[in-house]
This record gives sequence, structure tokens and C-alpha cells, in this order.
Amino acid sequence: MKAIFFNVPAEGHINPTLPVIREMIARGEHVICVNTEDQRAAHEAVGAQFIAYPAVSDQELRLERIGSENIARMALNLTQASERVLPWIFDLLDREQPDYIIHDSLVVWAKQAAEQRGIRAATSMTMFVMSRDAWPPVTPGLVLKLIAQILPALPGYWCTARRMRRTLGVRPTGLLNTLSGIGNYHVLYTSRAFQPGGDKFGEEYVFVGPTIDGRQTTGELPFELLPRQPVIYISLGTIRNENLSFYHTCFAAFRDHPAQFILSIGKRTDRAQLGTIPANFIVRDFVPQLEVLQRTDLFITHGGMNSVHESLWQGVPMIVIPQQAEQAVVARQVVKHGAGIALGDKPPVGQVSAAELGAAVERLLGDLDAYRAATQPLRASFVEAGGYRRAAEAFMRYGRRS
Repeated sequence: MKAIFFNVPAEGHINPTLPVIREMIARGEHVICVNTEDQRAAHEAVGAQFIAYPAVSDQELRLERIGSENIARMALNLTQASERVLPWIFDLLDREQPDYIIHDSLVVWAKQAAEQRGIRAATSMTMFVMSRDAWPPVTPGLVLKLIAQILPALPGYWCTARRMRRTLGVRPTGLLNTLSGIGNYHVLYTSRAFQPGGDKFGEEYVFVGPTIDGRQTTGELPFELLPRQPVIYISLGTIRNENLSFYHTCFAAFRDHPAQFILSIGKRTDRAQLGTIPANFIVRDFVPQLEVLQRTDLFITHGGMNSVHESLWQGVPMIVIPQQAEQAVVARQVVKHGAGIALGDKPPVGQVSAAELGAAVERLLGDLDAYRAATQPLRASFVEAGGYRRAAEAFMRYGRRS
């Protein structure tokens, strides 16, 4: 059978799917992957046929451009991107005649096109389902902030939605519903144990756990340069990592610390602006994260789902410093299960001082065995969930439903 897999150009949304796609192809499925041109090599490496989004939409589809600080603005940007790309999607579906579609939870254009063309569609979810259990208690401040975000975005959304109904025959379902990713069938790359309120979801939600397959990750690191103990790894992920203030805070907090620090800063950070790098820091644009975590005692992370899953998989406790709202949800789950400490997880997220960071490291290192032990039940839930093989089975079984 033939499936078309639509995604966005973001490593956190792509990497969990690559082992799944490879497994589906190994089982005889014809998988066409649609993303921006710079993602071609990664998808062709797992054997997929690749089709690039039209050049006119390339930049609009990038998450760093779409943003996520203001969720209403993000929803509006995704809706506007959908309006631009949908005519091309319709042509693609009419030409390829897929048996079913798989789409990332943020790819609203694929969901809308599938509904308009009457094609079965499954949702690939690399984030938690943002149900009531996932969010913090509603406070007046939170309500006012949300209203302040929504009101300026509504006129643009209404105009775009009306045009889409009139000219494209699709029905946008509401501004914030754009971000929910909720459809008829969902494959999630986490476990029920880690998902907030995971026991409340029905069989249309398949929790397969992280799809870790032992692949080599990006970057190189001379591991012979790690003579110090303990080893502490610091990374803000691949999208919101141009945070010079945070890197300077790390230098101030740990300049005289006896541990060895590995700092990954991403390709867009200007290394010259880091200033003098302390002697106990190894700084790289990218590192092979899975391999680094195998040698790490503590991970200071932004709380991205992939990073947190990989850390738990390796039994590494975390200090989670979220850079956006959904990462604060992940941070709270890490704390709930006793696998780490959260800092800067209250609005405005990501704010932390050198003193707070230093104190958190000492607290965690002082009770490291207990924090390590707390990672093990979650790791067991990941293994039991089935990983990329179960994800492939779930998608293919869904595609074969009558």
C-alpha cells in the first residue's frame, strides 16, 4: 500500500519518525515523505521516496519562523501556511492516489486536504497530547495572557478561514484547535506512563514510546577529552538555541566547578559572542547526543521530548529549563516522576540565575543514585511500549482498515 507522510522541517519532529519509516518500507509499504528540500537526504537514507514542498512555502513552514512563544500567533501562521500550500497538496494527492496519509500533529494542511479528499489520515505526535491534565492550574494571570495573545490574532484567522472555505473547500476548526493535532487515530512517541493523564486515552491513541534505534546522531566529540568526573551535558536543542544569556549563565555558574561540561550551542549561535570559554567546558555546534548521554551523569536540557526521552532511556537525571510552554509541561512530568529538577518553568519560562543553576546541580549530584533510580520505571515503560516497530505496525494496520 502507499502512504504519504507529511512533516515539518524540524529535527524534533523528524528524527522520531525516521526509524518508523524505514521499518514500514522494510515491511513492503510504499512511503512518500514530504518536507522541505533540505530534509531530502535524511529521508532518502531510510529508503523513502521524497517530494519537496514547493519553494514558495519553504521558509513559511519552518518552526523557528512560525514560532511558539505566542500560541495564537503560531496557530495563525500555520493556518496561513496551510492556505498557501493546500493547492499544491491537492494536486499531489490527486496524482499519487495514496491509500492513506500520515501527518505530524502541526501539519494542518495535510489533515485538511485528507478531509477534503476523503482519504484516511493518521496523526504522528512527537509531543504530548495537550489535554486538561497536561496544563497547569488555570490562574487569572494565565487567562489574561491567553486572551492578550488570542484577540490580535482572531481577525487574521477569520479572514484566512473564510477564504479557505470559499476557495479551497476546507473547514478550519478554530484558531487554537489548529495546534491540537487531534484527529481520528494517533501514534505517540512516548509511553502512557509519561503522558499526563495517559490512562484516560482510548485505543485511538497508540503510545509506542521513543523510537530509539541506536543510530548515530549528528556531530563529533573526542571522548578521550572526558577525564573529569562527573560529566555534565548542556543543550537547548535545535530550534531555540541562540541563547547567549543562558550560555553565559552556565559559564558563571560552573567556571570553577570540578566537573567536565559539554555544551552544544547549535549552528546559528555566534561562537565569538560566547567570550572566554572556561577550561572545564567543551563547546561544539553539535554533538552525538545518544553517545554523549551514555557517558553523562547529569543533563541540563530545554525539555524537548526527544532529549528528555533519550536521557531517560540512558538513565540520566535532568535539570530541565524549558524555553517554551509545552516544554514546561515536559519539565513537570520529569519532576513528577522524580527524575530531575525543573528551573524556570513558570512564566516567563527559561529564566534562571547562575546561583539557582549551581544550587540545582549540587542538589542533584548530592542524591544522584536516587534520581537515577527514578528514571528506570519510565525507561521500562518505553521498552514495553514497543518503539519504532510497534509504530510501523500501528500505521500500517490503520492504513489497511476498510
